[in-house]
Amino acid sequence: MPPSVRTSRFTTTRRPTLMAGLVLLAAALLSGASRTEAAPSRQSASQLIDAVNQFRAANGMGPLNVDPILMLVAQTQTDYNLSTGELSHYGPDGSRPRDQAIAAGYGGGATVFISENIAMGTGLSTAGAVEMWTGDEPHLNTMLGQYYRDVGAGVGETAGDTYFTLVTGYVAGGLSAKSTVPAAGSGAFTGGGPQPVITVTPRPDGAVVHVVEEGQTLWTIAAVYGLDLAQLLSLNGMTEDSFVHPGDLVVIRAGSTATPTTLPSATPSPSPGPATVNPPTPTAAPFGSNLLAQVSAVNPRDLLAGGCVAAWVIIVIAGLVVAVRKL
Repeated sequence: MPPSVRTSRFTTTRRPTLMAGLVLLAAALLSGASRTEAAPSRQSASQLIDAVNQFRAANGMGPLNVDPILMLVAQTQTDYNLSTGELSHYGPDGSRPRDQAIAAGYGGGATVFISENIAMGTGLSTAGAVEMWTGDEPHLNTMLGQYYRDVGAGVGETAGDTYFTLVTGYVAGGLSAKSTVPAAGSGAFTGGGPQPVITVTPRPDGAVVHVVEEGQTLWTIAAVYGLDLAQLLSLNGMTEDSFVHPGDLVVIRAGSTATPTTLPSATPSPSPGPATVNPPTPTAAPFGSNLLAQVSAVNPRDLLAGGCVAAWVIIVIAGLVVAVRKL
């Protein structure tokens, strides 16, 4: 049987060759062992995880954390592959490994990264599966990627064939999700691990300010809000060496600065001073009209009295004149 190889971002899978099987059979016959139709020794998910962590240790890396949600995702995919007799990274609904992990609650809403390796073969052991996955970079990265923190595995057997699924993941920023088992039937994330970054509503002035919660990092916050880390650091006057702690305020978007509106203003009037009385300017009037106005303004009684006085004066003056002539 020719090898079956599949390459994708998550995995390459190969079925052991017929020649390899014949060699194993010949070795068994030469050693005197009788061939039976019994199923091979049952493998377990924990054995697969142990084999991967031993491989990591041999490469100077620490062990991956067993994550119950990823264990569920890996075993569910294994069972599906068993039911179809084929190897696939896609679920029955067309979902990919990352979709499945998020739906099961991995990361609790934070940005997560998932990688998956699958393998199947007759008499294939956990060590053999790990060895198979070291043959190319994508599979190797699933096991040795520097940011991966969590692991889940699934194993199943049917008709002498063993199916393996290995799922590794991490929360943005290279964090472990530290998942707990999701609530039955809900797929909800129930406590533990870093809190997911949830975007906040802008303030009235348009500013967006995030309150840091447990386990959140600047890298994660920037990723969720769609910002470059350098942009976020610049907004907050930070450097790549800066750290944030629960309760810190991180500016995602600065608020708009209100521009004062220039209103029309009245030109100030000078303060009132002492009132200046200007004498009225006399207006020249024709002589005749002025005299008539003066005459018409005299009371008739006053005019009569004045006439009498004038007549008396004239008489007196006339008498004086006569007297002087006689002398």
